[in-house]
Amino acid sequence: MTPHDKHALSLGTTDPSFPIGSVDSRMIGVMRCILALSALLIIAIDPSEPGRLVSLTYGSVIAYFVWSGALVFRANRRSLSLPPRHEHWVDVVFSAFLAALTHGTGSVFFFVFLFAILVASFSRGFAEGLRVTFASVVLFGIAVLAFPQDGLAFDLDRMVVRPFYLLTLGYMIAYWGGNEVTHRQRLRLLQEINNQWNPRFGHDHAVGTNLERALEFFSAGACVLVLKRPTSPPIYLTYHTSGRKRGQAMLPSAITQETAAILLSFPQTFAARYDEKMPAWRRWFSGSGLLSRDSAMAEQCQVLANLLDTTSFMTVPYSQRDGTEGRVYMTAGRRSFEQVDVDFFGQLMTTISNVVEGMQLMDELVSRAAEHERYRISLDIHDTTIQPYIGLKLGLDAVAREAGPDNPLSPRLGELLGMTENTIRDLRRYMTTLQEDTSLAGDSLVLAVRDQASHYHRFYGIEVDVRCDTDLTVSSQVAGAALQIVSEGLSNILRHSKAKQAYVGMRSEGNRLMLEIANESPDGPPDEEPGFTPRSIAARTRSLGGSCVVERDPLGYTMVRIAIPL
Repeated sequence: MTPHDKHALSLGTTDPSFPIGSVDSRMIGVMRCILALSALLIIAIDPSEPGRLVSLTYGSVIAYFVWSGALVFRANRRSLSLPPRHEHWVDVVFSAFLAALTHGTGSVFFFVFLFAILVASFSRGFAEGLRVTFASVVLFGIAVLAFPQDGLAFDLDRMVVRPFYLLTLGYMIAYWGGNEVTHRQRLRLLQEINNQWNPRFGHDHAVGTNLERALEFFSAGACVLVLKRPTSPPIYLTYHTSGRKRGQAMLPSAITQETAAILLSFPQTFAARYDEKMPAWRRWFSGSGLLSRDSAMAEQCQVLANLLDTTSFMTVPYSQRDGTEGRVYMTAGRRSFEQVDVDFFGQLMTTISNVVEGMQLMDELVSRAAEHERYRISLDIHDTTIQPYIGLKLGLDAVAREAGPDNPLSPRLGELLGMTENTIRDLRRYMTTLQEDTSLAGDSLVLAVRDQASHYHRFYGIEVDVRCDTDLTVSSQVAGAALQIVSEGLSNILRHSKAKQAYVGMRSEGNRLMLEIANESPDGPPDEEPGFTPRSIAARTRSLGGSCVVERDPLGYTMVRIAIPL
C-alpha cells in the first residue's frame, strides 16, 4: 500500500481515478483485431463480397487491423482499464464505410455495428450506448441509400427490417450496459462509505461527507438529514448540503421542535419520491412513488416541497440502534428521480447509519481505554511531578525568608516562587482535566489560544499577536489537537529562539482549518530558507490528515503553516 493509499484511507476516501466501466481496453482491442482479421478472411474467401472498389476495401480493412493492433499495444503500455470514447465511434464509422463498399443491406459487416454498441454501453453507460445506436442506424441508412450497388436490386425488406433490428437490439444492449455501469457505480459508492474513517474527525464529518457523496451521485440539488436524538428533552439536528455550497454538512445545526415536527411527519417506514410536474403518462408508466388514493399524503408532500423550495424530491427514513430517528430529503437537480433511485437511496442511508454506529461504538471503546489511561497518568503526574515542584516551592520560600526583603535577589526569588506556584496550579488543573475528561469545546478554541498568548507575555516577555476568525467553530477533537499544536509551537519559540515577537493565526478556508505560527528571526536574513521541521507538530498534523510547511516571509518571520481538514 502506497502512502497515498494510506492517506486516502485515513480520510475515508478512495482514488477518484478508479474506472467504473466493466470492460477492459486490452480485451476490446484484441476482439477488434479478431473482427478486422475475420473481415479480411471473408473478403479473401468470398471475392464477390466487395461490391466495388476492391483495393480500397482491402486497404481499409488492413488499416483498421493495424489501428486495432496499435490500440492493443497502447493499452498494454498504459494499463488502460477503460477504452477511450473515440474508439467506438471509429468502429461505427468503419462499419458504415464497409457497408457502403460491400452489398449494402445484405452486407455481412452490418453486425460490426453491434460491437460498437456493446463497447459504448458497457463502458460508458446507457446514454452513450443509445447515442451510438441512433448514429449506427442513421449511418447505415445513409450508406445504403447514398451509395447503391451497381447491378443489384434494392432490397426494401432488408432496408426496413435491419434498421429496426439494429435499433431494437441496440436499445436492449444499451439498457443492460447502462444497468451494469450503474450497479458498479453504486458498489463503488457503498465501498467508499464503508472505508476506514479517521476517528479524530468524528461521526459528524462522516455523515456530512457521505451526504455530499450521495448528492454528487444522484446529481441532486440539495440534501437534508433531520435527526431526533433520544435525549431528555429530545434534540433536533439537521445536516444540510447543496451543490453550490460544499462542506457545510460537516457540522449539524439545531432546529426547533415545530420545524422538526413538519420534516418528520411521515411514518418511519415511508419512502417515496414526489414530482408535481410529472405528466400523467409517465406516472402511469414508472409509478409516482405515492398511492393515488392517499390524497392526504400527496398534500403533505406538497407542503414539504414548498418548505424545501423545490418541485421534486425523494425521501427515505433514517434510524440507528441507539434510538436516533430521522428522515433524509434530497431535492432534484439536473434530472428527476426514479423509483429505483428511492430504493438505492434507502439502502445508502442504511449503510451510512451502520457506519455511524460503528464509529460511535469504536469511539466509546477508545474513550473507556483512554479514561483508564488518563487516570493512571494523572496519578503519575501527582506522584512524580507535582510533589517535587511542591518541594521546590518550599525550598524557594525558605531561601526568600532567609535572604530577607533587603537582599537584591529577593525580587528575582519572588518571581521564581510565583512561577513555581503557577506551574503547580497548572499541573493540578491538568491532572483534574485528565481525570474528568474535560475536552475543549469547539467554540472555545480562540479563547484558549488567547489565554496561552497572555501566559507567554506575562512570564516570558514574548508578545504574541493572535488573529482569529470571530466565527471560527470546529469539532472538539480538532479543537483539542489545534490547541496542542499552538502550545507546542509557542514552546518551540521560547526554547529554540531569542524572539520577543510572535504571531498565531487561525482561519477557516473551505473545508480546512488553517493555522499559522510565526516568530521574528533576528539572527537570519529574510531570504534564508529555514533548515528545520518541527517533528512533533508535523507528526500530529499528519495524524489528522493535514499538511505542515515551514517557510520564511519577506519580513523576516519564520512561519509554520498548517492545514487540517475539517
